[in-house]
Amino acid sequence: MIKKLFKQNSHNILFKWVSGFGISMYRIYENRNHRIESNGELTILKKLARMQPKMIFDGGTNIGNYTRFVRSLCSEATIYCFEPVPDTFDLLKNNLKDDKNVYLINKGLYHENGWKKIHIYPSNTHASVYDITSVPYQATGSLEIGMIRGDDFVSDHKIQEIDFLKLDLEDAEYDALKGFEKTLEKGNIKMIQFEYGYINILSKHLLIDYYRFFNQFGYRVGKIFPKKVEFREYQYRHEDFIGPNFVAVKKTEKDLIDLLKK
Repeated sequence: MIKKLFKQNSHNILFKWVSGFGISMYRIYENRNHRIESNGELTILKKLARMQPKMIFDGGTNIGNYTRFVRSLCSEATIYCFEPVPDTFDLLKNNLKDDKNVYLINKGLYHENGWKKIHIYPSNTHASVYDITSVPYQATGSLEIGMIRGDDFVSDHKIQEIDFLKLDLEDAEYDALKGFEKTLEKGNIKMIQFEYGYINILSKHLLIDYYRFFNQFGYRVGKIFPKKVEFREYQYRHEDFIGPNFVAVKKTEKDLIDLLKK
């Protein structure tokens, strides 16, 4: 009866308001929130800090705000920061110039080495290899940036294990992950954080693609909520493009998984 009532009055102003309210509540429930202090990212970092990580990769560092949180909580960790946009990289260098064990790399993580066109948007912290459409702003320009495969960087720098790989690459997360396949096959990355949202419509990298990718390497995938990670099997209803952040953790890292679930 309720369904029939809604169908018969779908364009009634009251029912349109109720529908809009329901959509808004669902977005809140599913944690559509990009503030690190309240969306669970900071909570995850605090929990990770208890495991005393030694090696952290920050892909898409921008001007270094996230890295500052990492440094404050994981003071003994070595952090590699990847930021390919020259102007943003200059700001990053200035912001993190006094931080010890922080290494700044003026390249982007990708599935192949070389050069790639990136679109620059009004904010100096917003750039993407994908041409973002259907947003209230347009790209202010584009330029060629250097790209590097994660596997090659790991090999060249003789890195044995990565405790935490964070990827915030404006929809190039999946492309970057493909560049770490050899390292993932060896089981040398404990935990990965990646973004998923509306921008994935452009790249056509769906959430199911991430699940399939990580399943082949023995990882569990979970969504970050304000207080914990909800590890769950993939269902079509999760393909809502709400995001914002997910993690993948090696199934053998049971203590870490249990800690994140609490």
